Amino acid sequence: MTKAQNEKLNELLDTLPLSEKGNYREILEYAIGLGYVPSKIKNSHGKVIAFAFSKNKIGKRLAKFNLPGVYTADGELRMQFYGATEYSVFFHEKLRKEIDCGTAPCERQCGVNCAGKYTCIFPDGRRLYRCAIHSLVQISPFGVENIKEIKQLMKEQDDFWLKNDK
Repeated sequence: MTKAQNEKLNELLDTLPLSEKGNYREILEYAIGLGYVPSKIKNSHGKVIAFAFSKNKIGKRLAKFNLPGVYTADGELRMQFYGATEYSVFFHEKLRKEIDCGTAPCERQCGVNCAGKYTCIFPDGRRLYRCAIHSLVQISPFGVENIKEIKQLMKEQDDFWLKNDK
């Protein structure tokens, strides 16, 4: 990790309670290790409101952390994982909540022929799709028990992009 990347990571971590820093550090250092560079996202007044983790080589954003107080009191980690073929109930529920609550504008809903999509099957049998090309799914809050899978899904998504986006 470069000095500049470490400084941005520490700036982000400084916004979190001590109890959360270790979990986020492990995940975000892993993203940086995969080649995703942290960059600040500022609002129109120049205030930093989020950090994006993107890989310029492939032009993709793997994750985004919205700072506490911007959208939620505690901040939120959002990530892409549509390249993964399997994931736990924890991630399925995060995806179901994202799709069911209608957080995406209509143009981001898609059908079965979408090039990159999440598929969610609801208990009532409904099958809904969510365009994943521009959608990052909120995964926070999460516990230490989810960290291994979060890192696994990051790796699977990165591998998917490297294999399919040439």
